[in-house]
This record gives sequence, C-alpha cells and structure tokens, in this order.
Amino acid sequence: MNQPKPFDCEYSPQFAELLGKLGISLAVSTYQAGKVIIVSPVDNDRLIQLPRTFSGAMGMAADEDRLAVATTHEVVLLRNEPGLAAGYPTKPGVYDSIYLPRASFYTGNLALHDMAFVNGKLLSVNTLFSSVSEINSESNFTSVWQPPFISDLQPEDRCHLNGMAVADGQIKYVTALGQGNQPHQWRDNKMSGGVLMEYPSGEIILDNLSMPHSPRVYDDELYLLNSAQGELIKVDLRQKSYEVIVSLGGFARGMVRWGDYLFIGVSKLRHNSPVFADLPIAKTSFAGVIAVYLPYKTVVGFMKYTMSVDEIYDVKIVPSLRPSIISADMDIHKAAYALGQQSFWKEPEKSQSQSQSQPSPKSYSTQVIKNVALSVIKKKFAALINNNLGSNGTYGNMDIMTALVVVLEQKPAAMALIRMKGEKSFTVPSFKVLPDHYGRGVEQYLVRQIDIIAGQNKINWDNRSDFFDEK
Repeated sequence: MNQPKPFDCEYSPQFAELLGKLGISLAVSTYQAGKVIIVSPVDNDRLIQLPRTFSGAMGMAADEDRLAVATTHEVVLLRNEPGLAAGYPTKPGVYDSIYLPRASFYTGNLALHDMAFVNGKLLSVNTLFSSVSEINSESNFTSVWQPPFISDLQPEDRCHLNGMAVADGQIKYVTALGQGNQPHQWRDNKMSGGVLMEYPSGEIILDNLSMPHSPRVYDDELYLLNSAQGELIKVDLRQKSYEVIVSLGGFARGMVRWGDYLFIGVSKLRHNSPVFADLPIAKTSFAGVIAVYLPYKTVVGFMKYTMSVDEIYDVKIVPSLRPSIISADMDIHKAAYALGQQSFWKEPEKSQSQSQSQPSPKSYSTQVIKNVALSVIKKKFAALINNNLGSNGTYGNMDIMTALVVVLEQKPAAMALIRMKGEKSFTVPSFKVLPDHYGRGVEQYLVRQIDIIAGQNKINWDNRSDFFDEK
C-alpha cells in the first residue's frame, strides 16, 4: 500500500461521472490548507486534482471568464485565457482553459467571506468590519452596507457577517452568526444565534439558526446552509420558516448550482472544541464536496479528503472539463502574454540565484532497471521506497517490478516502481523523492519519464491521477 499523498481523497463512483456529464470542474477553496483546488473528471470513474497556493483562501467569485480569490491579505483576480491553454509549456494539448493572475487588491486581513461580481463591481462580505464592501483599487475596501444593529465601522467582527445571496444583479439576503454590536459578541451564542437578513433593509427573516452560511437564490427560491447542523435548508419567506432539504453529515459551507445539481462544501468539526462535541454531525463530519440532486432532494455523490484538507470555505463551478489555474507564486505566469485576440508563451526567466542553487531537471538522468524482484530493489534502494510498501501483504518480495531511478551526479535522487497488470496496464506502487531534491522539478521529471515509457509501449498507467505533476 502506498504512503498517503497530499490531497488524497476518495469519492463515490457517480461523482466523476456527474462532473463529466455536466461538462464542468469544481474550484474548491480551503483556508486551512491555503489552496484553491481544481477538481476535474478524468473519465467516468476517476478525478484529477490541481492544487494551487492561495494563502488563507476563503471566498471566491466566478463570472464568465473571471475568478476572484480572497486570501489572507489580498484579493487575487484571475482571467481565463483559452488561447494559452493548449500550448501550456510543460503540458501541451492537455488543458482546455487556463486562469492567469491579472490583478491583486491589497485589502489587509479582513477575513473576507462570500464574494460576487455585481454590476461590474466586486463585492465581498467583510467579516472583520461587519460590512458588505466593494473591493477596488481606491482603498483597502469601500463599505457599502452594514446591518442596522451595527453602529459604526470598526475592525471588531461584532456579528460575524459571512454570507451573501445575489440575484438579478443585486444583493438580496445576508447571513450572520449573531446580532451583537460589541467586539466578537457573536461568540456568546454562536450555536443558535445565527440570523438571515433581507438586504438592504436588514429585516430579520430567520433567527436562532446554527452558524448559517452561503445563502443562495435558485429559481426564485432561497436556500442556505444551517452549517453547524449539517443541513441544507429552504426558506419560506412569507411564513419566516424553513424546511430541511437534506442532511449533509458535516459542517456545511460553500454552495453552487449547475443545472439541477448543488455542489456543497463540508468541513471537519474542530473536535478539540467542547462547543461541537454534542452536535449530531460530531461523529460523521469530514472535509469534501457533496453533490445534491435538487428535484429529488437527495445526495447523489461525494468526494472526501483523507489527507491535507480539513476545512473548506467555498465551491465554484469552472465550465471546463480540464482547466488549469496559475497562482502568482508560480514563475510560469510571467511567461504568458495575452493580448486580446493574440496570446504567446515565452521561456520563463530565471534569476541568477535560482540557476546557481537549483539544478535543472535537464541535469538529471534516469536509469531503468527492468524486471527485478522487489527484494532486490529494497536492498539496493531502501531509502527510495515508500516505507509501507508491502506492509499490508499487497506486494511480496518476489513481485517483479521495473525501477526508474533519477540520478544526479551519480547519486540517486528519486525512484518510481512500475508493476505490470496484464499486458496493457500498470500501476506505480512506490514513488519517492529524497528531501534534498524537493522543489526542483524532480517529481514532474519522473512522472514524465513514466509517461514516456507508457507511450512507447502503448500501455495505460492506471493510477496516474494520484500523482500531482501539474506545475
């Protein structure tokens, strides 16, 4: 059995098939892991993920070819440049869209929650200042609304304003975890003090909610997440009541619709907090995404993280089967030029310090050791084998494998083991890079060598989607 890898997940068989049928991918933000993760279908049975670094990623806004991401201290605006997708330098012909950073607004740490593009403006729920705010280049933010019970604009997170529903080009409803006007007063009754308000009047439609998030208007009906109860609820505005549509089994936050389906983010409960210990979802919570078929009010698929991700904030639709997203920390975005109808890639420039301190993947070579017993490989390359390989009895010492060893200056740096499954497919049960070679492109180099072997021999790599070679 392989060692767990970053962002390992499990998912229902229907989940990948559903994304493929709808022709979409998902963008998932996780502030705990500091990532935006693109989740795409490979085929009807498999998903592939593309995690990108956005520190403290929370609220996102998606509109046509734009994507905005709220991070710890700024909001990053990205735009899809489809003319650049097919020619992505290290993966030509793989992507059908690519989102590149176009602007950054330095907001400071506002704990920005829900965001949306509204009539040409980027609006966000500014939780620190208990305000709905416009994000622009004029200042850190411009406050456009506060609940009537908030007396002034102060960085005190008085009511934990968090959710915003937009319909017909305007904000309709907002959610908060309380109605306090003192610093962090929402914490006094956070498990049952939540409110749903009409915008802009601030009229309380529902109270006594359990940490509500993500109000959304779909087909003139209002839905929201009663988060701490793990519930998707539908609001009766006239009766000022609600019905539970489906129980989700985790702390629910982040919701988006595509056709008749809702995709809802769920998070693990913070089990060290006595506040959550007695909740119904305390024993079932997990981090992932749940698909709900709205006409039947039922869960029809899920993906569940087993590594790296504990909390999810937002989920958005990317209308593409294989999108890429480039974060500002990736040098390759400096090589992309989009000029309206024209677009170009050029070779990324490297600083002198980079070129001197880090070997290029071209400096590495690969040794292929064919058809060797696992016991022989273990003796020669013990440090390059996943520690638990064969520990559960899946592979025996006499299993025959092929070793691909990456070498730098006559010293092994990384190794992958290939084990055939019949004549037309293989798996990679072990893949390991020595710590001294992290961040130098060795992982991607080794994956490409495996791809070359698969292509030359016309065989399928069954567990390729487990390896994050998307740089």
